[in-house]
Amino acid sequence: MLVLGPLGFATPWLLAALAALPVLWLILRAMPPSPRLVRFPGTRLLLGLRDARPVARHTPWWLLLIRMLAIAALILGFAGPVWKPAPDPAGQGPLLIVLDAGWAAAPDWPQRQTRALQAVDRAARDGQPAALLVADGRASATLPFLPASELAAQLRAVQPAPWETRYPSDLDALLSQAPSGLSVLWLSDGLDHPGRAALLSALAARGAVTVAPPDGPRLSLQSVPGDRPALRLRTTGTAAPDVIAYGVDPQGAPRELARLKPLAAPVAAAAGERLVPIDLPSELRNRITRFQIDGQGAAGAVVLADDSLRRRKVALVGDSAAREGQQLLSPMHYLRRALAPSTDLIEGGAADVLQAAPDVIVLADQIGLPEAEALQGWVDQGGLLIRFAGPRMAASDRLAEEPLLPVRLRAGGRDIGGALSWGDPRGLAPFAPEGPFAGLAIPADALVRAQLLPEPSPDLAPRTLAALTDGTPLVTRAPLGEGQVVLFHTTANAEWSNLALSGLFVEMLQRLVQSARAGSGAAAVPDPLADTYWTPVQVLDGFGQVRDPQDPVPVAGADFARGPAPGAPAGLYRAGERVAALNAGGPLVAAQGPADWPGATVEAQAQAPGVDLRGWLIALAVLLLALDALGSAWLARGRGPGKAVA
Repeated sequence: MLVLGPLGFATPWLLAALAALPVLWLILRAMPPSPRLVRFPGTRLLLGLRDARPVARHTPWWLLLIRMLAIAALILGFAGPVWKPAPDPAGQGPLLIVLDAGWAAAPDWPQRQTRALQAVDRAARDGQPAALLVADGRASATLPFLPASELAAQLRAVQPAPWETRYPSDLDALLSQAPSGLSVLWLSDGLDHPGRAALLSALAARGAVTVAPPDGPRLSLQSVPGDRPALRLRTTGTAAPDVIAYGVDPQGAPRELARLKPLAAPVAAAAGERLVPIDLPSELRNRITRFQIDGQGAAGAVVLADDSLRRRKVALVGDSAAREGQQLLSPMHYLRRALAPSTDLIEGGAADVLQAAPDVIVLADQIGLPEAEALQGWVDQGGLLIRFAGPRMAASDRLAEEPLLPVRLRAGGRDIGGALSWGDPRGLAPFAPEGPFAGLAIPADALVRAQLLPEPSPDLAPRTLAALTDGTPLVTRAPLGEGQVVLFHTTANAEWSNLALSGLFVEMLQRLVQSARAGSGAAAVPDPLADTYWTPVQVLDGFGQVRDPQDPVPVAGADFARGPAPGAPAGLYRAGERVAALNAGGPLVAAQGPADWPGATVEAQAQAPGVDLRGWLIALAVLLLALDALGSAWLARGRGPGKAVA
């Protein structure tokens, strides 16, 4: 490329055609030979007549100028002019382009492609072979060096991946076919990924390396689940932009629902971390589908909302009035302690809580409610009803007629550890891997002393979510319309078991609550040791756009726990009834200048790829030729001056 000040030319030899412009000027202005004078007596009759359309002696200067400018614009356009072109990589040997292709490269991806294409064009003009290393973890074992002209189409087809940049591990095999005297152009995303230093050392030993840093800081977003969910904003710069919450409005149309402000004080000044609280009403929070950093189009700047970021509205119906000093005997006490940190609780009678449109209703030893029909209609529309057994339910003589039960129950309770029982209190059997309690650890001291037994039936086994070690059901569930009914066959307090005193009780309730209609399933953290496979429901591309998976391939639980990777892109995944988000945002480590790139030439700043002026100049030439045609037509109609064009 020939560079003249701020202007560069991809094919400078075409500029030699500009030397022909003076010749064309002289040709167009050449005077025709003077006519020979022949006297004829009859022509005296024509003396004094004037021709309304005189024949021009030569082309007007202004029309000649338009034509010269049009020709000059065409010559300059075909010469490939670029305004402030990026410098070519150092060296003149075979070209190797290393392209960081993780989500951090997405914000300035078009500029990266343009820069790489310019380097490929230079290699093609010089007759040098070229190779492309796309650092997304899917590179081939070796790098084939092809004619540079064949690499342009491959380069245009590359897109950033929805995971971090990944470099090959076997560098000797990768560079085994690389010729000597390489000219390396490394388009970095500015982050210090594992294996970067080793790859740089291997490349620097084979040729000159030029590193092009990114244009601007990198930002990422990460969810912080807990009792008060929040987001963690990380940046390699100093700016802390807003976080936009997207979702669906009451009419079902996607739109921006809220704009969240990061806290002013950073969590860690060196890492540029700030917390973004999600202080939104439950009704609004449950409509959110994703969070995204304002102005950032990258998968790492997007957090897909799963049930860990949503709060359910849970209604408790039971005997809330406990006598003084007997709060620990009330089932409502244990339910409040278990659900209050992660849900919005409301209490009252069945008729009152139905007016509040809850996501979940919990009945603590309630039977024969007059609102049974209204409760059934609520469950039919998608509600989750959780019921607990107790002395009142066990003493009922109309238990077989009780509606809204997942299974038919026997009259009377089963006393396992009493004086009339031959057995000891029972522990819990391991949970099924496809159930809502999959992966939960069962305490050894969690024992059940009494329970309500179901009537034997063929559908009892598929409706059992948890059982005791003797096989008798502890938790059963049945669908009803679009909703579900769940029954704990023991009490919500410590009267029949010590389950309510364990952390397992809290985890089981949270799993059930999170499976309510406000979300699509439980957002439990996957257990890498569990034999679980996660199927993608929605996936993100490198630019942070939500896509439907083309060929959904299940991902093993161990691979899922490692985070986004080739074969497991960022997105929403389902395992049975559990749905979890696999988000790409994570810690950021900014590249710290030339000291992090030993043996390489690091550009002072991210350089713009240059403005290609070819299209503008050709468009200008077409416009000038159109003006020439209009001017010629105008003169031909005799509307011009006396000196008109022929």
